[in-house]
Amino acid sequence: MIKKKILSGILCATFLFSTVSAAKLTFSDVENDPTVSWARTYINEMAEMGYIKGYEDGTFQPNKPISKTEALILLSRMIGLNDSNYADSLEYALDEFDVVLKKYTTNYKQEVAFLLYTGVLHPSDLDDYLTNANKNEPLKRYEAAILLTKLLGAVEEVESNMFVTSSYADTLDIPELARPYVEYVKDQGIMQGMGNNADGNPEFSPNTPVTRSQMSKMLYMLIDVLDVTTASGVIVETNAFDETVTIAIDGENVAYPVDKSTEYKINGEAVEFEDLSEGMTVKISLIAGKLALIENYVVLEDTVIYGLVSGTKPTQESKSITIADANDKSIVDTYVLSEDAKIRIDGAIDLFTKVKKNDYVELKIEDGLVTELSVIGKNSTVTGTLESVDATGEYTTLNIETQSGETEAYEISADGVVVSRNSLDSNLAALMEGDKIVLKLTYGKITKISASSKNQTLAGKMSSITHTTTGSSLTIEADGKKSEFKINKSAKVVINSTEEATVYDLRPGTDINITIESSEITQIKAAATIEKSSLTGTIKTINLNYGLLIIEEDGVEYNVFCKSSTNIIDSKTGKTVSLKSVETGRSAIITGSNASGVLEATAIVLQ
Repeated sequence: MIKKKILSGILCATFLFSTVSAAKLTFSDVENDPTVSWARTYINEMAEMGYIKGYEDGTFQPNKPISKTEALILLSRMIGLNDSNYADSLEYALDEFDVVLKKYTTNYKQEVAFLLYTGVLHPSDLDDYLTNANKNEPLKRYEAAILLTKLLGAVEEVESNMFVTSSYADTLDIPELARPYVEYVKDQGIMQGMGNNADGNPEFSPNTPVTRSQMSKMLYMLIDVLDVTTASGVIVETNAFDETVTIAIDGENVAYPVDKSTEYKINGEAVEFEDLSEGMTVKISLIAGKLALIENYVVLEDTVIYGLVSGTKPTQESKSITIADANDKSIVDTYVLSEDAKIRIDGAIDLFTKVKKNDYVELKIEDGLVTELSVIGKNSTVTGTLESVDATGEYTTLNIETQSGETEAYEISADGVVVSRNSLDSNLAALMEGDKIVLKLTYGKITKISASSKNQTLAGKMSSITHTTTGSSLTIEADGKKSEFKINKSAKVVINSTEEATVYDLRPGTDINITIESSEITQIKAAATIEKSSLTGTIKTINLNYGLLIIEEDGVEYNVFCKSSTNIIDSKTGKTVSLKSVETGRSAIITGSNASGVLEATAIVLQ
């Protein structure tokens, strides 16, 4: 999607040191000074648009020079320093140029780092702007011409025409290397001369400092020329011979020329053109119509994607496919096929050219590329085992272990879903982990769920029970084997034939008989708890939220609850300690009372 940046809000405070609201459209020293009447329109227009502000006394001080550092700060904001699109880019920039910038004393490292990151500046340029001797020096007009040319990414163009003929009478006063830069900004309409000499010929006045009024005009003239635009898409082809990169944006393939000024970044690290690869998700920045920056810091996870084919583009170099969301065709994405991608139509290997518009397809993505493309019907069926239900996203999804042994996520249709379990009408809440599942899908989203469970019973000794914010589980030892099961939230708990018990009344070490549906416990019958008023064993688990210790004594695990009055003594130091300083693996002697059916510790001695 292409995003054209609105510059309003990108510039803040007039050249860093003003405080008056942008709503003030005129300034006393601009309105009343005829020497700056030429700049009045630019200054007032920029103030009205919110780009600049004046001083607290209502003045603008139009003839005050700006420093080299202030110029860098302004230009960094012109190309997006404060744009949220570049938040990640700025973090990478600060990291990449941290060592370089440590050489300089400046409070504006992020602004300078951003100019370095986008290729406007090179580290070798910084001595001219950031040393103690230079940073507060006024920016000269010929230096402004060079900076503006670099900002527009036109250095290569300018340096290929170093023998340009200057149109200014004071050409000899312009440093030789700066002359083509001066001509470039003149041709772009950003900077003009400073009047005529005695013979009536225009002069540039290259060594004159740039004033605030002049910078107002430059910024005003720069806005349309700069035309900063960002876009995101997928690389479908790189062509080193033609020096182009083709990127699919909103379903359309666009070929962009690259040159020496184009910067390439992968996860913030500078790379070369040949390091770009097909299938890479990128963000691009265009400045003055030129591709200035290509960034990749989005890695497409291995996944399965469904959609309706919007278009295919088979080329000699690569194959790509654009698909739309079946429920909202305005949402489109493009994917690049790997060289050995398999194409399946009606289950059989076929040709990519036979994939047609509006076909419903399944794409398997690995390392950012499509490794398998299958044309499937509008309606399909999936059979497998339920691993979990995830209701945290926009849609509820079921994670299913399919017959191939892979786990895949399937969305439930926003229009609702019909659920049955063991041939009876049911609902999503009744589904259990381990249920055998048959899904009916329409355009890849679940419309019908048929679940069935397999019941079993186990008798043995409860080794441990765990309570978390998401539920409870217990471990049972039966026939010499320990097995852990999730306890269904609706599970029935019976202790000594008392049916009003809960999972919190269960105690490790007791004999239990459990009923399991699929892989969740739906009923627990337990014998009376073993009454203990003391324990000597090893601390296995500590739960500070519940004040709970799990102690293993003679191979059996017991719950021990600590109260605020529990006295905990470390025998190694002889000092009293808090529960949060107790470590697992320590041996402990515990004494207390069991009136409530669980050991509540009065004293704990750590060995």
